[in-house]
Amino acid sequence: MMNYSKTKVGLLILFSVTAGFAARSQESTSSESPGKIVIERTTPEIKEILDRTRPVENRAIPTPKFNIHTADKSFILTIGGQINPILGYDIGNNLYKQAGAGISFVTSAIPVPAAKGHKGDFYINPINGSVDMQIVGLQGTSNEITGYIKAGTDGINTSIVLQRAYITYRNFTAGMKLTLFQDDYACQPPTIDPEGPSGCVSTVAYEIAYKSKDYNGFRFAAALDMPTFYSSNGYYRGKDYPTMDDRKTIGDAEQYIPDIPVWVEYSFSQWNRIRLSGILRNFAYRDLISDKTRHTAGWGAMLSGNLSPWSKLIFYYQFAYGKGIGNYIQDIAGKPISFVPSDSDPGRMSASPMTGLNFGLSYNPTPKLQFNAMFSEARIWKVGDYCNSLPEEQNYKYALYGAVNCFYTFNSYLQWGIEYLWGHRETWNAGGAHDNRIQTQLSFTF
Repeated sequence: MMNYSKTKVGLLILFSVTAGFAARSQESTSSESPGKIVIERTTPEIKEILDRTRPVENRAIPTPKFNIHTADKSFILTIGGQINPILGYDIGNNLYKQAGAGISFVTSAIPVPAAKGHKGDFYINPINGSVDMQIVGLQGTSNEITGYIKAGTDGINTSIVLQRAYITYRNFTAGMKLTLFQDDYACQPPTIDPEGPSGCVSTVAYEIAYKSKDYNGFRFAAALDMPTFYSSNGYYRGKDYPTMDDRKTIGDAEQYIPDIPVWVEYSFSQWNRIRLSGILRNFAYRDLISDKTRHTAGWGAMLSGNLSPWSKLIFYYQFAYGKGIGNYIQDIAGKPISFVPSDSDPGRMSASPMTGLNFGLSYNPTPKLQFNAMFSEARIWKVGDYCNSLPEEQNYKYALYGAVNCFYTFNSYLQWGIEYLWGHRETWNAGGAHDNRIQTQLSFTF
């Protein structure tokens, strides 16, 4: 009830602000002042300005169809959004009913084994939508500043949550955004599935980032991310010291060293490019055996990019490997297996090795028709003994993800899509299971 009331208040405020701008525009149409307010459809010139700082990601809201700006375009405001009702069917498992999944095809949540009587599920989900607002100030000057906010549902319940909130000024970006370690263009082709490939490096971080300008196709970037860890809760689970079983050997400690992602990139064009990324992490914890605060390093490296030998065809690729980077790999994020107690030295932690692999392609035979296909794998090694003692939903060895889809754009507001998804999750000691999903959607964009 409280969420519903907040939603109504938010919509009333949004309506009042928009109506106020509209009224101001009508009052100012007869004025010749360069500062008058204009409401109009988004032109290619305005779109180019807005796209400089809009997020590039799976299911990103396209540039809104209208904008409010001053006559000299020094101030620009847009409000846009998407509504995406989805109808689908799970075959082989009931992934849709699993906690944290719903319309998101989360391969790490596939039940193992598939329970009898629960090997299929039909659903209609109308609560998959989002709205965003973007403001550009001092446009056309060296002090241009942009603010971006996005909020929406998660396809599981009707609560509206903040998804993005950041500002960009002089090549610096700060706020709640996709991590710099993610390669926005290379991660994947479009999908109906909000989650996307299991091995995609993708997460939202509280971040301060710098991206350089383009030097004849060469660019670089660096950032500081607020660290987030899902550790083992400190219980020794190995076999080397049987008397230590189920004893808490690790305690919490405050994190005071940020994650540091960086990348360098060379682009021949937007869809012919190569990027090398890296990230450094530090996990602080309390060794309860020695009564000391200790640190364990994590790191990751990623090769990614695109290849477009023909204007109608785009290839996507990404290969990431590292230790302790589970928070950044889509299917492993949230699982307590990035840093685990050392089997050979109770009281100490070790970083788990893991990888994320993605390949995809998009074929656009006409401006209105698009076909996409992709394959992905997320995998973790050397945590078998520890994972064997975890609850079933956290016992994770690897997961495979495959998708093919087709999108047809009727007009600038309405798009239809159909998609087939396949996923397989393997555990360390309980076998594996798979799920198939067929789904279709109508996407209304404004």
